[in-house]
Amino acid sequence: MSDRMGMMVTRAFDWTDVEFDLSDVNFVTDREAGERWLGAPRPVCPGRFSDGNDVYVVTRYEAVRSLFADSRVSNHPPEGVHLDSMRKRGVPEELLKYFDSTIMTMVPEDHRRVRSLIDRAFSVRRVRTLRPRIESLADDLLDRMDPAGEADLVADYAHPISTTVICELLGVDDEHRDRWLKWTEAFTTFVRPDPVLLPPALRGMVDTVVKLIRARRVEPGDDLISDLARISDETGKLDEVELVALVLVLVQAGLDTVRHSISLSFYNLLTHPDQLELVRTQPEHTVRAVRELMRYAGPIKMALPRFAAEPIEVDGVTIPKDGQIQLVVGAANNDPERFADPRTLDVTRSDNPQLSFAAGDHYCPGAALATAETEIALNKLFARFPGVRLVADPEEVGPRFLRAVSRLPVRLA
Repeated sequence: MSDRMGMMVTRAFDWTDVEFDLSDVNFVTDREAGERWLGAPRPVCPGRFSDGNDVYVVTRYEAVRSLFADSRVSNHPPEGVHLDSMRKRGVPEELLKYFDSTIMTMVPEDHRRVRSLIDRAFSVRRVRTLRPRIESLADDLLDRMDPAGEADLVADYAHPISTTVICELLGVDDEHRDRWLKWTEAFTTFVRPDPVLLPPALRGMVDTVVKLIRARRVEPGDDLISDLARISDETGKLDEVELVALVLVLVQAGLDTVRHSISLSFYNLLTHPDQLELVRTQPEHTVRAVRELMRYAGPIKMALPRFAAEPIEVDGVTIPKDGQIQLVVGAANNDPERFADPRTLDVTRSDNPQLSFAAGDHYCPGAALATAETEIALNKLFARFPGVRLVADPEEVGPRFLRAVSRLPVRLA
């Protein structure tokens, strides 16, 4: 913003009156708060992260897209900041090393080194080879449903698809899979985790991954954990802590995010019958529909925190060096300056450069796989049960601001 003389005016924030408070459970779960933030994004405003730290909240599409690609913005926190945040969240001291320097918070050179080891596993070509397995899995799950009865599309469909696909890709044994959901839910929360549930969940996650890596070293399989363990041993491109941390991130992201992506897609189509009919009758266009569903109300509302490596000016606000930045992807995806009629779900929308998978060097490596799983899940269900309908109050089961749907009861015919 400029004054009448054309000089830039820098706005200062009153940090005692934040507009975006992730430390407040009511803000996190309030649907009206979410609609305000998604439907009327502010350029930059003062906020508070879940650990109580001040954060510069950025919501406009162009600013969010630009900062994703800005070399002055780093995913790597200033010294000690991330460790302090993890301690505040209740991560046990002996496990901090596995959660402090993950692929999502590494310095750029380390991020590129580790990212190069997994890109091939999630490439578009690899996803094509996985499609028959995903389709077969969806068919098997649908076979188990009573055509004349009811089902829960989260527990009976979205969760088993996301869990099975990522666990088979990585090489997580069947016996460990059911535990991951509870472990992940105890950790991936925007409010302070339960101090009773979190430590055993994290210990279970780490112990399981360590045992899996040890087992794959003895008896390698055709899976990503075996490949990463071999690379670690033969080339030294991954140390042991990085290897464990990488597997933890991949399991969490592949299970939790995809499960919510599929569930939210079903919820929003079931509550928009005209859009559901378009997807059901035009399955060849489901990929476009998935992009719109991700834009409209995908599971990723916010990116991981970023930090200013040097002072950065955004819409007249100077973010100081080491200032924490929160990019609100959900608001950017609903910015009326970028998307026509953004609060309308339109599965035929063609101009749709949504930012749900981030952008730049940290673009989600699993984007193609997540899209394929969601697309196949939708097409398979609607082809098998074209009359599927929600049998619960949409307000009761619907998502809150930063919470996805936990159940989705439907009648199949």
